[in-house]
Amino acid sequence: MRACARYVVRQHGGDPAAWYQKRCAAPEGLGPPPGAVSGLAECGEGADAGLLWPLLAHPADGVRARAVAGLRALDRVDTHRLRPLLDDPAPGVVRETAVALLPYVAEIPADLLLERTGSAWPRHVRIGALRLLDALGGLAALRAAVGLLEDPDETVRTRAGRSVQGWRPSAHLRFRDPEVGELLQRSRHLMSEAALRRRKWEAGVGS
Repeated sequence: MRACARYVVRQHGGDPAAWYQKRCAAPEGLGPPPGAVSGLAECGEGADAGLLWPLLAHPADGVRARAVAGLRALDRVDTHRLRPLLDDPAPGVVRETAVALLPYVAEIPADLLLERTGSAWPRHVRIGALRLLDALGGLAALRAAVGLLEDPDETVRTRAGRSVQGWRPSAHLRFRDPEVGELLQRSRHLMSEAALRRRKWEAGVGS
C-alpha cells in the first residue's frame, strides 16, 4: 500500500522520501507513525539512518521496532548501539533486533547471550538470545538450548528442543569436549539413537 501511495504522489510531482524524512524528524512529543519509519527505509538512503537512530528510544514499541528494521534495510546496523535493545520490554523490538544482529553475531560476546537465557529474563528476551546463539553455534549454543529444555515456559522449551535437534558441531568447537557429550546425552530424548550417535561421532565424544 505504501508503494502504491508513493507512486501516486510521484505522479503528482510529490517527493515521498522528503515527506517521510519530515515525519521522522518531527518533535519528540509528536513522533512519526510506525508506517512513516518503514516508508523512509523503503525509499530512503543510507544517510537517512541519522533520522532513525534517535527513534530507538521512542516511547512507542512500534516505532522502535520499525526503526531497527529500517536500519537493517538501509544497511546501517551498529552492533554496539543495537545490543541494548535485546533487553527491550517489547517482544517486537527484541525480535527485530535479533534479526538485525544475526549477520554480526560473532561480534556479540557469547556470555552476554547465555546470561539472557536465564529464567530471570522475560520469555521474548530468552528466545531472542537463543536465536542468536543458534547462529553463533558451538558449545554456547548447545549449552543454552539444553539448559532451556527445562524452562518453565512451554514455548521456550519447544524452541530449545528445535535448537538441539538442529545443532551440529562447528569448526571452532573443541574436539572431544566432554561437556558436549554430557549435553547431548541430556537431550537424547529429542533424537533417535542413530542421530545421537552421529552427533557424538561428529563432535569426537563417541563412536
